[in-house]
Amino acid sequence: MTEAIGRSILRGEIEPGHALPVEDALAAEHGVSRAVIREAMKSLSAKGMVSVRPSRGTRVLPRGRWQILDPDVLDWLGGSPPEPDFVTELLELRLMIEPEAARLAARRATVEDVAAMRAALARMAAALDGEGDYVTADIAFHEALLEAAHNRFLNQLGSAMSRLLRFGTNLSWRYPDAARGSLPVHGAVLEAVARGDGEEAAAHVLHLIERHERHLRGMLGSMPGGVDHMARNSADGEENRS
Repeated sequence: MTEAIGRSILRGEIEPGHALPVEDALAAEHGVSRAVIREAMKSLSAKGMVSVRPSRGTRVLPRGRWQILDPDVLDWLGGSPPEPDFVTELLELRLMIEPEAARLAARRATVEDVAAMRAALARMAAALDGEGDYVTADIAFHEALLEAAHNRFLNQLGSAMSRLLRFGTNLSWRYPDAARGSLPVHGAVLEAVARGDGEEAAAHVLHLIERHERHLRGMLGSMPGGVDHMARNSADGEENRS
């Protein structure tokens, strides 16, 4: 029930600041008891999606208040049509975290860490030949890279990052030859980590993210303002780096 109502909020069926139907109406609409609706509202309140006040009823909160790293919220976002702002912010987060994680991994990776990355890369290659799921193997590679950094804060972010990566990878996977073209770059990341070259590992990860951005911009081209918005952000970044 929490998911059904959460997804309806995410789809914009009830705008921020507006009240949800009363408990009796929601219970009748979904064919459940009022107790089930109350539990759903408690859960959505904890996720920052609604505010429950006796005098004002239950109202949808602005997206800026949502617990965006909550696993359920991430899953619901991943199952909805992509928004250019959300995709841009995802790319920004990856740029802030993953290259530095690759540098740390090159310094700290154990034999087991490198083996985990190598196994994930082999699964990615096999998936291109029709054996297994490429996206799952790709996520496993990036999870192994983050774990190889041996940073407790990164480990805590791991679950959220995995869901964010799945969202982006599911989109870019639709782009022609996206997976096949990225496989050797993943291999270059692995080899740089294995030989302890942090700068090269970070550079290859940056290349992966930039490829990912190009593919996402291509996929979002049919959305009003999609490519223009992302191109603007990309151009701003280029200006700031120059």
